[in-house]
Amino acid sequence: MVLLVLGGLLAGALIHLTRPAAPGSPAPVAGTPVAVAPAESRPSPASPPASSTRPSVRVTDGPSEPAATRAATRPPKAPAVPGWRLVWADEFDDTVIDRARWNVRDGEGRDVDLGCNVASPRNAFERDGVLVIRALRERVRCGSQTRSYTEAYLDTIGKASFTYGRFEVRAKSPTVPDGSQGLWPAFWLRPDDGGKGEIDVVELPGGAAYHRAATQAIFYDYTPVKQDNRHTLTTGHPADGFHTYTTEWEPGELRWYIDGVPVYRRDRTTTPWFAEAFSRPFNLRLNVQVGGWLGDPDAATRFPADFVVDHVRVWQR
Repeated sequence: MVLLVLGGLLAGALIHLTRPAAPGSPAPVAGTPVAVAPAESRPSPASPPASSTRPSVRVTDGPSEPAATRAATRPPKAPAVPGWRLVWADEFDDTVIDRARWNVRDGEGRDVDLGCNVASPRNAFERDGVLVIRALRERVRCGSQTRSYTEAYLDTIGKASFTYGRFEVRAKSPTVPDGSQGLWPAFWLRPDDGGKGEIDVVELPGGAAYHRAATQAIFYDYTPVKQDNRHTLTTGHPADGFHTYTTEWEPGELRWYIDGVPVYRRDRTTTPWFAEAFSRPFNLRLNVQVGGWLGDPDAATRFPADFVVDHVRVWQR
């Protein structure tokens, strides 16, 4: 009898230990409305800077959230890069956006574009190993305004920031040749202190004049004092499949690559304000903007417009 009782208790304990927890239903978390504009007018929030000539990474614990399309064979997970060590990455292999890594802004309408950034699983979600950042043509109440488009904007403010490093995104742009006027996806960095400096790993504006090119840029401020380069792909265009866009940021120098090929370089000799603008922690930004100074959508612009991101990776020396 004692053995039977003990056996029953043990079985019950095992059942209790192996029973899965009831699934949670996290509600969308509203990102702090922070007016972040393209190029000439992007302000930014908050966190104390740390100046140093040594690489630094600051990762802060935070919460997590919801719910993409994939084409093409994926490369191995974070292959080794000689001379660099991987310090941060998101491969987007989950079923929801990791809110410990990313903020998803909500209810943000800016004067520089036509859309409203929303933290909706219709506009930013993961599926099949990719992140989709989607712009939709739909009317939405955005603060005190009504907007004609919804869009999505992710950042790592308060969660992860870096001083120097190798920053990479592998992505497919929505900027197709015949239907992308007014679309503007980007992967870029801004300083935690909201001050001077911006590094655009890649901007991918759409439209007939721009869709074949990828833009690399740096900004001192938004007067604007900037330097940029528009690199036209020798074959194809950024929407024909996944392409890898990389920026290496070191003390005194920035280098840009597309699919492993060097395309642009800036340093203290080309850029007098380099040291002042690029010597403190920067956070990561991923977004799709609709409309702006490069033009607004026309009747041919295709929606939904999906910026499909396979991975974001950060290495340091």
